[in-house]
Order: sequence, then C-alpha cells, then structure tokens
Amino acid sequence: MSKKNVADALHIFYELNEAFSDAYWETNDINQKDRFFAMKGILQDELDELHKLSLQDHVYPYEPINPSLLQLSDKLRALLPELNNYIIRPQTSNRFVALIPSACALFES
Repeated sequence: MSKKNVADALHIFYELNEAFSDAYWETNDINQKDRFFAMKGILQDELDELHKLSLQDHVYPYEPINPSLLQLSDKLRALLPELNNYIIRPQTSNRFVALIPSACALFES
C-alpha cells in the first residue's frame, strides 16, 4: 500500500468528521453522543493542525501531528463492530465501514 499524503488525509478526515456529526445526531444514547463528540474533537484538533500547512505541503506523506490522534484509532476499531447498535441510518453506518479502515491506516503509517 502506498503512503498517503496530506491531501489524502484531509479528504478522509473531512469525511470522517461529517460522519461523526451525523452519528451524533442519529443516536438516542447520551453515552454514545459523548463518545462521538469526543472522537470528533480529537479529529478536529488534527484538522486544525493540518490547516496550518501550506498548500504546497499537501503532496508530502502524511504523519499524525497530534499525539492524541493515535487514541482515535483504537476507539474507531472498537466502534466498528458496534455500529448497528448506535447508528440508525444505513447510509451513515456504511460511511463508517468505508472510512474507519482508511483512517486507521493513516494513524498507523
């Protein structure tokens, strides 16, 4: 697998951020709302750091900037088997199924 660049990471993170927002509003469980909000916050911190890079830097290989981002990988892996318990819309669930492996690969590269 080729190493993803900063532009690839931004694309995945934008999609994942949107999926977290959808999941937050779709769940009725307050604990899951807290879970999605916390994961979205970690991801947003990384996005904030990536926004500081110049456009020319988007071609460079992606490396996580925020150390807490590595925690998100574990949280996402734990979420994957539980998706159908907390996310109502199949569209949102399918987005997570597609995005989680891509995001975890970024965190660990």
